[in-house]
This record gives sequence, structure tokens and C-alpha cells, in this order.
Amino acid sequence: MKKRLTYIDVINVVAIYAVLMLHSSQYQLSNGSVVKNGIIQAIFIPAVSLFFMNSGATLIGYLKKYNTKVFFIKRFKRVVIPLVFWSIAWYLFDINFHAFPGPIPHPNPSISDFLISFANNNIFNIFWFFYAIILLYLTTPILAYLADKYKNILFYIVFLNFFGNFFFNFLAGLTKYGQFMPQTSIQINPFISVYIGFFIMGYLIKVNYFNQKQLTLIKILGLISLIVLVLAPILKIKHDLLINSPFVFFYCIGLYIFLKQLSEKYNFFTLHQNFIAKLSSTSLGIYILHPLFFLWFTLIFPVSTKGFIYIWVMPLVTYIICGIIIYFMKKNKFLKIVMP
Repeated sequence: MKKRLTYIDVINVVAIYAVLMLHSSQYQLSNGSVVKNGIIQAIFIPAVSLFFMNSGATLIGYLKKYNTKVFFIKRFKRVVIPLVFWSIAWYLFDINFHAFPGPIPHPNPSISDFLISFANNNIFNIFWFFYAIILLYLTTPILAYLADKYKNILFYIVFLNFFGNFFFNFLAGLTKYGQFMPQTSIQINPFISVYIGFFIMGYLIKVNYFNQKQLTLIKILGLISLIVLVLAPILKIKHDLLINSPFVFFYCIGLYIFLKQLSEKYNFFTLHQNFIAKLSSTSLGIYILHPLFFLWFTLIFPVSTKGFIYIWVMPLVTYIICGIIIYFMKKNKFLKIVMP
């Protein structure tokens, strides 16, 4: 019987709640409350990176369980079918309604407009995660082959990714040449996905590639990075300079290690693993539907987007109500197919 990894579920729960916090504090970044919301953004910035790391942890070693054909069939059912279904649903919603964040209005809807918009992630912009994870799925068979005997090569890929997408970009951003980075980074990064480093690190951490001293060092770097990221909005350092910096890289990975070790250390998580697993199972569904619940919340409670209720209470209420609805939706045979 396959042993369920409780820490994966714990991190999934933390990740989706972090997404909700990012989006509830995002609205006022350009309209006031910059420092306060900037700090919130800094704290919760690992949100989607945690999802990528969990995916790598659970998928890169797939060859020990099934072949590549089965892998792609499973991924197609898990992500591609829901992506198509909910893209259609949100496209139809966008014609007459508006929600934040995500939906993009389409005043002149048509089949051709939908197809073009779907190809360009121009229907529901937070679906970028699904486009990015599909790209990682396409590289996974290569990574799975390396995972068996060539883990050092996997770590080398992480290093190249870190250098090309975080360190070099950040370093160049400090100079007058930063404006040229989008083109330069593509030349330096040998792999297509910016997120492949997180994807691989999730797997390497799972298989104990790093010793305890190395894990401790990463956590320390993560803590230092968090402090820098929190101080950045206070010191009025541009957000764009830090978003793809070494600080974000080390904070995301350090937090992942911390949550994994925390989950494995305390019996609380083991004793409640079934409940945590149920919470975890709703994460991607919440990701897809939470803008709708944000909209409903603001219609019922017309509060200021700068206030405590909007930024802190709305994500909690959304998580609880949306999570419960999605949990029961997944018990329906049809809805289970379209709800990842």
C-alpha cells in the first residue's frame, strides 16, 4: 500500500492559502497601502513555487510506479481536461461579468477569439500556473531518467536555472543593463521553464539528496531572504527587482524544507493526516474558483479593499466555504473529472 506523504498535503494547504493572501493584498499595491501590502506579498510569495516543488517531489520518480504513457494519461486527466473546461466556463463568465483576480473581459466573443485567447492564456490570467506545470510535465520524462542514477545532473540543472533566472537577472537588474534581461535570460537558461529549479528541488529534498547541514544552511539563507523581502517595501526597493532574485529562490526552498520538517516532527500532523489530505485535495479547485468567491464576498460585504476584512478575513472565509463546496463537488462523477 502506498504511504501518503503528509508533508505534501500540509504544503499544499499552506500554498493555496498563500495564493489567497497574495490575491487579497494585490489589489491595492498600486493604489495605496503599498508598504503594508508589499510586506504581505513578501511573506506569501512562495505560494505557487511550493506547488511546483510538491509536483516535482511526487512526479519525477514516476518510473518506479508506471510507464511514461500512463504518466501522460494521468497528467492529461488531472490538468489538461480541467484547464479546457474551466477556460470555457470563465470565458463565458467574462463576457458579462468581472471578478478579481484573473478573468479577462471579452466584449466580442467568438470561437476564434476563444482559441486565440486560450493559446495565449488570455482568458483567466492566473491559469498561467497550469500552462507552466504542463510545460514541466513535458520535461519530466527526461528528469525521471536522470533521477535514477544521475541526481548530481539534476542538481546541476537547478544551479543553471538559479544562475540564469535568479542570480544573473537580479545582478543585471542592479545595473543600467537590466532593461535587456528578458532576451539575455532566455539565452542563459538552458531549459524552457523558469520553474524547473523548484520542480527538481522538491524531488531532491524528498529523496534526501541534501544532508542535515546543507538543509540547515538553506533554511538560514531562506530566513535571511525573508527578512530582506519584508524590508524591501519599507525601504521602497522596487518589487520587480526582487521578484526573480536569489532571495525569492532561497526563501521558497527554505520554507519548503521548514514545513516538511515541521510536518514530520510533530504527531499532530500524523494524527490528523486524513483531514489534512481532504483539505489538500481541494487546493487546485480553490485556485480555479476563488475569484468567484472573492466577488461574492465583496457583494455581500461591500468593504474597503484596503481594510482588514478584505485582506485577511476574505481569504479565510473563501478557503473554508470554497473548500467545502469543492470537496463535495469532487464526489460527483462528472464534476470529479473537471475538478483537479
